[in-house]
Amino acid sequence: MPQQIDKITLVCLAFLFCISKVHGQTANEFKTSPLDADKEKPVIESLIKQYSKFLLEGDSVSLAAMYASNGKLGCAQGDEILSATGNWVRSAIKNDSRHVNFKTNTLTADGELLIETGTAEGRNEEGELKYTFRYLVVWKKENGTWKLYRDIVL
Repeated sequence: MPQQIDKITLVCLAFLFCISKVHGQTANEFKTSPLDADKEKPVIESLIKQYSKFLLEGDSVSLAAMYASNGKLGCAQGDEILSATGNWVRSAIKNDSRHVNFKTNTLTADGELLIETGTAEGRNEEGELKYTFRYLVVWKKENGTWKLYRDIVL
């Protein structure tokens, strides 16, 4: 039995070696430097504050520019994101709820993406709470800048 296990181990190692050579990589090259969510958290928090600022200022163009070129806001994508952010800005002005505070609850790295869950509160000019919601955002780097890749209200 011990010899059989050794043979199985050798076959597995040979198989992995062959796969790595087929792809032109050694086993060590499969390792990538992991993305550190804690290191990226201050950057994401800064972007969230910027998002809130653009919403307060009614700047739907700048809001839409925070999304990746293939990003999605709910079901909206591409040029629809500008329309969706414009609708949100108009609604926030009409309902006096442009003061939105986002709070990250979790930030996790997965490959080249950051996954954020959080809560948000919309308040009026007097600071009264108008609404709350939970959200899930996937951040993706595009040209060296973190962009909203998937943005979903829960």
